[in-house]
Formats: sequence, C-alpha cells, structure tokens
Amino acid sequence: MMRIPSFLWSRFCAICCIVLVCAAGYAQAKERWFGFGISLSGGYYGYEEPRVMSISGAMYGVSGHVSATHQRFSHRLSASYFSGITRYEGSECSVANPLICTPLRTNSQDSYYTLEYRLGALVYGDRGGFVYAGLGLGLWDLHNSISASSGYDREQSYVYLPLFLHAQYAISQNMSLYGILTYQHLLRGYNTSHFRDIGFDNDLFFTQDRGYGVRLELGLKRDLRSYGYYGAIVFGAYVQYWNIADSSTHSAYRNGAFQGLYHEPHNSTQAMGVSVGYEF
Repeated sequence: MMRIPSFLWSRFCAICCIVLVCAAGYAQAKERWFGFGISLSGGYYGYEEPRVMSISGAMYGVSGHVSATHQRFSHRLSASYFSGITRYEGSECSVANPLICTPLRTNSQDSYYTLEYRLGALVYGDRGGFVYAGLGLGLWDLHNSISASSGYDREQSYVYLPLFLHAQYAISQNMSLYGILTYQHLLRGYNTSHFRDIGFDNDLFFTQDRGYGVRLELGLKRDLRSYGYYGAIVFGAYVQYWNIADSSTHSAYRNGAFQGLYHEPHNSTQAMGVSVGYEF
C-alpha cells in the first residue's frame, strides 16, 4: 500500500495550518475563545481483507487538538498517532505457483496517524450545552510491517471528507457529557505493497475511489475550576470503522517475467478504545 505522496501531505498540512491560524487570529481580534487539549488512548485495532488476511491486536497512542470559536462558528485542528505489535493471520504462497499456499501466523508492527481540520456551525446552544454540525478535511495514514521472510511492508493513506455532529450537555455545574458522530466520505485512497521485499521487480501502487468511515466518540468532562485549576479532565471512548472497496489493478513482474494482475481487495478496519486527557 502507498503512503500519500509527500507533496500532497505537505500541502494538506499547510492548508490546515493556514486556515487555523487565520481563524485563530480573527477570533483573537474579536476576543473570543481558544481551546487546546491532549489525551492518551489505548484499545483494539483490527484490519481484514475477507478470505485473504487479517491483522488484529492492541494499539496505544496520543492525540491533541487546538480550536478557535467565534460567534456561531468553530475551527478545530486535531492530530493523533497510534502504534502496537499486532497479530497477522494469512497465507504464505509460492511465487512460482500462487495456488500453493500454507497458513502464516506472525507478528506485525503497525502504526497509523491522523490529521483533521473541521469547521462547525452552531445549531443549538444555551448554558446547558450545545450542538455543532459541520464538515472538514481529513487524512488517515497506516503502515504495517510483517515479521516474516515472506512478508512485505504495506502502506495506505485515506484522504476523506468528515461530516459531523458534536453535542455537549451539562449534567451538573462541573460535569458534562459529550458525543461526536462523524461520517467520513473517502475522497481518495493511496496504497503501496512493497513487493520488492519478496523478490519482485517493482512495488505496486494502487488507488481507491470508493469507501467510507464512521466514528463515534462519547465521554465525560470534569471541570477543575472548583479545585482552583483551569481546564477539565476528559474521559472518553471511541469506535472507528472503515469500509473500502477494491482498488485499481496493476501488473507485477519477477526477473522481467509477468506474474499476474494484483489489486488491493475490499477491506475493513475497526478501532475501539478508551482515552483520558486534559483540555483547557
């Protein structure tokens, strides 16, 4: 699978930063509110290509965000990084005869990071809570490396459009419940399978045009002002799901001989876990 081209990644970061800096400067000029936060997370991660292979195991990570709010609009730039040693289950097939395969179970070193910008508009708000709805631009980037002689590195990047609802409700003077539901529409997927690792002449590069993701976050915020501190402790839980259709198809060669046509098959990803963080 292919990591998103560096020039696209650079432009994505630059656009997000420019938008947020402009929004923050405008909000500061109007003496409006800023927010920052960081959290630690851990939970289950699973990736599956039906009837082909699967990867699953625990992953741990760190997330952070910065936000600016003015009148009825909010801007938020967030990033996260997760990694872990997972379990790969698939098959080891002969290069000379791909129909001859034996089961393969081994470890895999996996990691992924995300970057996302969101623009939200206030739908409802009072002293008891609020509801924002909006959209943005996001990036999900995964890398996995199988620890087997027949394994090869894989990279995948999804550029997507997030459509979200963000609600918060105060259950007491110091405690609030929140929920964020996001639909992630795939704009483009970039994938690389490092076939050179297993003796092929070239790595394979694929693109994906059809797919979607869904993410749900629920949590509890405890304001610390009654203890003389500024900010809040945040306890949360999250569920992430991706469903991506078959990719484009490309040829593979070994010592100049055609070995067949390959594609990235339909796959799904699940991630779920809990987090604890601090916001101010």
